[in-house]
Amino acid sequence: MIKIQGIDHVAFNVRDLNKSLEFYTKTIGLKVTEREPSKPGIEYFLDCGSSLLGIIQAQDLKSSHLFANEGLGANHFSFRVNARDFEAMIAHLEAHDVKIEFAKKRPKSWSLYFYDPDGNKLEATAWPVEDGVAENQRVKAIYDGKSKSWKAY
Repeated sequence: MIKIQGIDHVAFNVRDLNKSLEFYTKTIGLKVTEREPSKPGIEYFLDCGSSLLGIIQAQDLKSSHLFANEGLGANHFSFRVNARDFEAMIAHLEAHDVKIEFAKKRPKSWSLYFYDPDGNKLEATAWPVEDGVAENQRVKAIYDGKSKSWKAY
């Protein structure tokens, strides 16, 4: 049996390559990789830990199949962030007017769901146990974007 080592890359089509490049580099903080040649106007590959994220200029702007909640196909993909950066990421996305669907803390994992400029559903996941968060800080809470505060659930 072949042993899979991990995800090499995820790639998807975008409506406006330059706008998406700006979002993923300036808002999310990824860098254009030197491991894979990019083709300006056509595609870019961005370093995402040991994996790559590919953004490709869509050719057919009339049809779409976004990372979305419903229907067959892709639902979302998640960036891994350190638990210490989790709340700062929420504030950073809000400062850049990124639509946040919701954020939730569970004792073993934290999730932040948000959308890119094309409406693709994305997630940032933190693993507080692995990241050394004290047990008394690993509580069940949901982020309320209106009050910008956490509420127990």
